[in-house]
Amino acid sequence: MTQSVLIVDDEFGLADITADLLREMGYHVALAINGKLGLESLAAHRADIVLTDLMMPVMDGPEMVRRMRADPALAAIPVILMTALPEAIPAGEPVLYDAVLVKPFSIAEVVSTVQRLLPPP
Repeated sequence: MTQSVLIVDDEFGLADITADLLREMGYHVALAINGKLGLESLAAHRADIVLTDLMMPVMDGPEMVRRMRADPALAAIPVILMTALPEAIPAGEPVLYDAVLVKPFSIAEVVSTVQRLLPPP
């Protein structure tokens, strides 16, 4: 079964490049432009891993992940936080995330982090 990735980011260029890379690696990839739409996507089609931006309109990454962690159906999904401002991560909340990638990150960092957190089926 194909593993699925949800990318939640309002930076279309970065999201598209990351999605294309992961698709080439054989993952099914869905995109959402904010945390609210990310949660709606997860409700419709559960992802195996989520990559989310920190700051987005409507609902930011931390709020989306807090809601995921409070939902027993979504709580165990690994989450990779992507941010250009690691100092903006709310204090005490790095534990919400399984990994943090600081922008700009390399393709190799994305691949190795996804593979580390999402072993082959």
